[in-house]
Amino acid sequence: MSDDRTSILLQEAWQRLWQYYWDDSRLRFYQWWPRQDASCPWADNWAFGAVLAATAATWQALGQPDWMHAHLAQLRQSLVEYANGRARGYASTVGVMPPGDTYYDDNAWVGLASFEMSGANEWDQVAYDVYDFLLEGFDGESGGVFWKETPKASLHVCSTGPTLLLGAQLFRRDPARIAKEPLTRMLTWLEAMRSPDGRYWDHLRPGDGLIDKTFYTYNSGTPIHAMSILEGAAPEFHFEASVQATVRALPLFLDDQGRLPDTPWFNAVLLRALQAVRTVYGLDTPLISVYRDHMAGALNHMTATRDPLSVLQQTNLKSGDVLLLRDAAAAVEILSRLVVFPL
Repeated sequence: MSDDRTSILLQEAWQRLWQYYWDDSRLRFYQWWPRQDASCPWADNWAFGAVLAATAATWQALGQPDWMHAHLAQLRQSLVEYANGRARGYASTVGVMPPGDTYYDDNAWVGLASFEMSGANEWDQVAYDVYDFLLEGFDGESGGVFWKETPKASLHVCSTGPTLLLGAQLFRRDPARIAKEPLTRMLTWLEAMRSPDGRYWDHLRPGDGLIDKTFYTYNSGTPIHAMSILEGAAPEFHFEASVQATVRALPLFLDDQGRLPDTPWFNAVLLRALQAVRTVYGLDTPLISVYRDHMAGALNHMTATRDPLSVLQQTNLKSGDVLLLRDAAAAVEILSRLVVFPL
């Protein structure tokens, strides 16, 4: 998927995402499409982070084109609104009072996308600031990261994994600026959340020690992605055996028809990890062909209609369903990563 036609389709998919969800007068995104009436809310921070990641991946896949710089500047302006006057961290909502809760995982996705804006220097500080905020949710006793700022009631792989990953990216860039000890503690906590089959459970309640053993694709992605980034960055950082065990288990996510779960954004996060482990360890997985099959059908639908790109299997927009911004953004990100995925 690296030919010129696919790059043209990627540009079209990203432009449709912007066209259908972005409000240029308010510098905000809408939460879903189509918007049947004025009740459609502004996008939450989770969805905004998904758009930011899709934009970063598209920008890199297309060779950092000049025409996208204006959009990067608009995204930077839009992100400020989610701060809601806070000194650090971003709330989950924009344009409503009181603002929604502040989630550490939502902030981590923003930080990771900001890091990926390599060459767009205005985003570098965002990544560092977000990581500093995430450490406020780091539980020094256990090594996990809480899910939300208030109440700090549960430690999640979905918050610990991306916090570790962002710290790993920044540590790899400048080891003198990022402390190694929190990274090591997070690695240890995540290892305790790895199931016998190699995938990662969801979360732990410190109060009673109860573990939610639900599996989600992204929770098995961020830990191995972080390990790939940290590989060799310090004498004790060698993770190939652990990464291999998780990669071998990933086909367990496929259903009886060989399809991925209908969770596009979670799957996009996993694809980032698969790209990293292929680059660092040379590990292959049959899931890549599944992503490609899903995308082939999605592109066929997009080119035959004026709809946004979508890899959802259950959504039929003609029946009145809506396509969430985060799922539309995930489809664009998946396409961008398939464009550059090493063979």
